[in-house]
This record gives sequence, structure tokens and C-alpha cells, in this order.
Amino acid sequence: MFRFDWLSRFVPAAWWSKDDSVRWYEKFAVNYFPVWSMSIASVVAFKFYEKFSGTSYFIFGLCCALPTILIPLVASPRKYKQPFFDQFWVKALVWDAVFTFIGNHFLTYYFFNMLGCRYTIPGGWALNGIPLVMHFLTLCYFQAYHTFASMILRRFNFDSMSMFKKCMVVFGMGYSTAVMEAVSISAFPHYYYPDRYAMYVFGSAFYSLMFLITYPAYYDLVEKSKKEKWTYFFMHSLACGMAVFIADDVWRLIIGPVVEINSTTAVPYAQL
Repeated sequence: MFRFDWLSRFVPAAWWSKDDSVRWYEKFAVNYFPVWSMSIASVVAFKFYEKFSGTSYFIFGLCCALPTILIPLVASPRKYKQPFFDQFWVKALVWDAVFTFIGNHFLTYYFFNMLGCRYTIPGGWALNGIPLVMHFLTLCYFQAYHTFASMILRRFNFDSMSMFKKCMVVFGMGYSTAVMEAVSISAFPHYYYPDRYAMYVFGSAFYSLMFLITYPAYYDLVEKSKKEKWTYFFMHSLACGMAVFIADDVWRLIIGPVVEINSTTAVPYAQL
């Protein structure tokens, strides 16, 4: 049988789902995490990006994202096999892919307008001004984030917590995720933001709005609705995307940009 458990073997049983197919997918996500994350770290640490063209970025992102499909496709144990669209890894991937598209195509522009962020990755492979490499890499990030979050919430019996404690736990997890991501990409020069302090402190708070919604929503999906059809996961992801959209726009209306944005260069949400 295909073995891909160099990390998961060290994780106690209490962290994993009791459902066989969910547990296999969680173990896959945990074990694949160091592969794609170290690939990105190597590109940044050794400055391989200095020789990357737009096509190089596209191929690199594709190579990171494809295993999230190909490995489960060929390696999911036979005893867990179900009709293709009933397999949990397919439904989870549908959720991640839909939310990845929403995040990049729509929500990224809130980062542009609220935080002054910009991508300066060489062009040629982009959709709505967002490099396609970011779609591919975001899929890897979101798969890992939501898998780890559901495992943590399960381990600490999230359902039994008071509403106040739930909010504090999820916000703490979300803010920590956002800060770690901001710090980890700070050495990559093609993700520009004008104020490092504002990005770490306020930008992370802004980013954590997403996790405040998606972490408990995905956990609830995995724990209580894992047997639903793939279309349910599709619609669930769309609903989460709309909820985050609303939260980001509430920030825009009440708090506004955390850095000075030149109105002549700010990226409007809808463009001709």
C-alpha cells in the first residue's frame, strides 16, 4: 500500500477524525504540507525567483497544486473507495478549490485597497490581475490551514465550548495563521506592502476575519456533514465566500484602509 505518513505517524489518534476516509485525507494533507511549503521556502531562500519568468511561476505553482489531486486519485486506499464524487477527498478539494477562486479573484482586492498590497510577479499568466501561481499555491495553503484547524478544534472539543470561548479560540487561531503567513512571505520581494508594521498587526487582523468564518464552518462540515454530496460542499464554500466578502466590506465601511492609499492608484473592485 502507498505510504505517505512520515509526519502523521507521530500524531496521536485523538487528533484524527473517526471516519476512515476523512482520516486518510487529513493524514495526506499533513504529510504533503512539508513538501509544498519547503518547495516555496527554497525558492525564496535561494532566490530562485530571480530567474523565474511568468511561465516559470505558472509551472512551479502547478507542480505544487497537482499532487493535491493526483496523489489521492491514485493512492486513496481501496477499502475507502466510493463513487468518485462521494469520496471525501474529492468533496474537500471542491470546497478548497471554490474558496481559493473566491479568495484570489474577489477578496484579494480588499488587501490591495485596505493594505496597499500588490503583486509584482512577472505577468503573462494571470486572471483578473492575480497571477495564476497564487491560485495554485493558495489551494495548498487552504488545504493545510483548514485541515489543521479542524484537527485542533476536534482535539479540544470545540463543540462543548461556550460561544465566547469559541470566538476567542478561533480568532486566536486565525490571527496566528495570518501573522505566520505574513512573516513567512516577507522575504519574497514580489508581494509588496508599504508598511510592514501595519501588515503584521492590522493586516493580520483583517485576514483573520476570513478564518473566523471558515475555520468553524469547515470543522462543522467535516464533523457533521461529511456524508453530504459534493454539491453541498460546493454550495457551502460559496456561502463561506459570501460571508467573508461581507465581513471584509464591513471593515472597509467602518475602519477603512490601514495605510494611506492613493485614490488614483487604488484598485477598484469592478473594472472594465
